[in-house]
Amino acid sequence: MPGHDTYTRTRNIHDEIAAIARQTAYVRDLIAQSCEILKQPLPDTFLGRKTHEPFPITLGPSPERER
Repeated sequence: MPGHDTYTRTRNIHDEIAAIARQTAYVRDLIAQSCEILKQPLPDTFLGRKTHEPFPITLGPSPERER
């Protein structure tokens, strides 16, 4: 059947085109997610940065002087 062979080749081409389209959509989604991650600010890893106010220093007598 010569027509059957042509149909099979055409069907395989369509299947490959559909697979490529799915892969392209997947890669585009990954790129979009990556771009969103890259838009976020860098984390601050500097250990000496003050993120809170220090405790106030009391001006009263120190515990060492009371001994």
